[in-house]
Amino acid sequence: MKRIQNNGFTLIELTLVTLLVLVIAGLSTPLFKKTLSNLSARNASFNICKLVNYAQEMAVLERKNYKIAFDFKKGRYQLLQLSPLAKPSVYVKTAGRFGKLFGLGQGLNLSGSKSGIIFYPDGHCDEARINVLTKLGGYSIMVKGFGNTAEVKEVKVE
Repeated sequence: MKRIQNNGFTLIELTLVTLLVLVIAGLSTPLFKKTLSNLSARNASFNICKLVNYAQEMAVLERKNYKIAFDFKKGRYQLLQLSPLAKPSVYVKTAGRFGKLFGLGQGLNLSGSKSGIIFYPDGHCDEARINVLTKLGGYSIMVKGFGNTAEVKEVKVE
């Protein structure tokens, strides 16, 4: 008598494999969200750092004051330059792509010691600390006085 072979999977085997895949996906989702949030904070911090370096260079090259203004409540920042025509002194939006209003990603908070950092033609600037934070941590940007580039350090929230 010849036996018939069934090549395939039973419903129980398919259900167990599907259940296993769903459990693994469910456990990895919070880790993925944490990593994505951390990458967003890091990217925003380095963008601010690059804008600080750019503002410092432009202040020296163009021999006029520049300012990065921060809106901590809305999580936005913008590069401004001193208007030579206005009396009293007024900072106006910088032309080009660096003058646009930059915003942080969703879930990121912006805070700091000053709402603006002024860059002077002689190469020095105001000292400030700017924080880009998530619920679990973030990054702190230290801007120090004369000729220094901004430093970025990781911050853990406990």
